[in-house]
Amino acid sequence: MADPVGYLANAERLLSDAECLHTAGRSRSASTLIVVALEQMGEFVEALTRQTYPDADVHMGIFGAKANAHAKRQDALAGHVMNYAFGAYAGRIMAKRLAVDGVAEENVVEYMLRTQPHHFTEEEQALQGSCPDIEAAQRLMHYVRSNMLKDLREFGLYENNNRTFSTDEITHMLELASRVRGILRRSWVTPEPFGLVGVNIPEGASPGGL
Repeated sequence: MADPVGYLANAERLLSDAECLHTAGRSRSASTLIVVALEQMGEFVEALTRQTYPDADVHMGIFGAKANAHAKRQDALAGHVMNYAFGAYAGRIMAKRLAVDGVAEENVVEYMLRTQPHHFTEEEQALQGSCPDIEAAQRLMHYVRSNMLKDLREFGLYENNNRTFSTDEITHMLELASRVRGILRRSWVTPEPFGLVGVNIPEGASPGGL
């Protein structure tokens, strides 16, 4: 297995090249590099997770059991970013509650057990909707699940495509890729993938509280 950091170095190089092409007016060629950069980030997530947790389940299963390497990397990245974005937000909310209630550090576990189950208030849900990391995570997940990344990669590679992308759309994808790279600088890996209703949580089931 390659060093996980090497995958990130590849991703950064590809994003830099994509930015140069985009600035030079060659957005279509840049589109493929954007997707490959994101997939290198996904390979980073796969490698780092398995390095940290050798028996970890890295993929949500968005594309089923027969997904190819491209799809698996997109799956790993989208799930990882969702895990971090929602987990970090929940952590900030819990830290705020502990501070407001004046809970001493040595009493945190007792407080957590006593106040179960933990759910967001209406105000916390509203703030969640404006969290930049969560917005980026949800956009990435949408693009992965709708096959937009696959279409974007092929748009840059082939002349005749069922789907085309405007320069503005490619600009937004480049911005998103840069934001995702920023999230990876702050995130942590987990031994289990993100749980999403309709993917790895049955329809109608509750994904849980805070």
